[in-house]
Amino acid sequence: MLEAESWMLNIKMKEKMKEEQINRVKLLIQRFREYMGMENFSQRTIGDYVNQLGFFIQYLQTTDIEEITQIDKELIHKYQMYLYSYQKKGKPLSLETQYARLVPVKSLFRFLVKRGYFLYDPTSQIELPKRKKNLPRGLMTKKEIFKILSQPDPDTILGLRDKAILELLYSTGIRNSELRNLSIYDLDTTHGELRINYGKGRKDRVIPLGEIASKYIEEYLNISRPLLLEQQKQKSQNLLFVSKRGKKIDQSNLIWLIKKYVKKANVHKHITPHSFRHTCATHMLRGKANLRHIQELLGHSSIATTQIYTQVELSDLKREHRRSHPREKQLDAES
Repeated sequence: MLEAESWMLNIKMKEKMKEEQINRVKLLIQRFREYMGMENFSQRTIGDYVNQLGFFIQYLQTTDIEEITQIDKELIHKYQMYLYSYQKKGKPLSLETQYARLVPVKSLFRFLVKRGYFLYDPTSQIELPKRKKNLPRGLMTKKEIFKILSQPDPDTILGLRDKAILELLYSTGIRNSELRNLSIYDLDTTHGELRINYGKGRKDRVIPLGEIASKYIEEYLNISRPLLLEQQKQKSQNLLFVSKRGKKIDQSNLIWLIKKYVKKANVHKHITPHSFRHTCATHMLRGKANLRHIQELLGHSSIATTQIYTQVELSDLKREHRRSHPREKQLDAES
C-alpha cells in the first residue's frame, strides 16, 4: 500500500514539476515578447511569433522532459520532424508554415542565450526549410494605379487626406506601418525628401518624395490636417496622417481606405497597401531603375529580396514573347 501511494505521489510530483517548467517557458516567452517590443518589432510580428511559440509549448507538453534545461538539440530536431510529419485534415504542413513555426523558436533561444538563461543555443544547427519565393500579388498596371489615384476627391477634407496617402504610397513604396507612423517632422517637401525612422529591422532611411506626392501632402497639411485635429482639439499631435477623429490611423483603417478606392475604380484585384509597394518597385524596374536604388528605396537589407521584382519582369517578358514573337504567332495559327 505504501509503495502504491509512493508511486502515485511520485507521478503527481512529476506532473507538478512539468507544469511548473511549462509555466517557466511561458514566462521566458513573455520576457522575449518584451524584448521584441523594446527592439521596435512591429506588433504584428510580435503577435505572430508569440502565436507560433504556442505550438512549441503544446509540443513540449507531449514530451517527457521534467526540466526546461532538458530542451536540447535532439528535442529541437524532434520538433522539426514533428512539424514535417504533422498532418492537418489529411494534408501535411506547408514549408511556409513549418518555416513560420521554427523561426520564432530559433529567435527565442538566441535571446535566451544572449540574456544568460541558456548556456548554449539548441537550435543553432537547425536548417530551416527552403521557402518558395512567390511573386508579389496585387500588382497594378499603370492604367489601374492611375485610375485608383484619381478616385479621392481633393476638394473634401478626407478626400484630400486620402489623395495624399495614395500618392505617397505609390511614390515611395513605403510600408503600411511606416506610413502610419510618419511624423510631420519626417517631411521635407521643399527638397522632396522623406525620412523613415525605425523601419523594418529598426533601420532608418531617407528616400525621395515625388513632386506630385509633395504637392498633395502640402495641401493636406495646410487644409485638411488642421481641421481634423481641431475637431478633437488634438493640436499637440505630431503624426502626419490622422483619422477623421484626429487620432492615429490603425492598420485596418488604412486597408479599408485602399479597398474603398479600389472598388470605386472598378479594379478587380486584391489590392492592399503592400500592393502599392510592389507596384512602385515593379514600375520603377520597368522604367530601367537600378536594382540597388530600388533596394535603398524599399529599405531591403538584402538585394536578394529586391530581386523578386526581376522575376516579375521575366514573367512579363515571357508573356510578351508569346504574344509578339513571329514563331509563337505561327504556333497559335497552326493550333
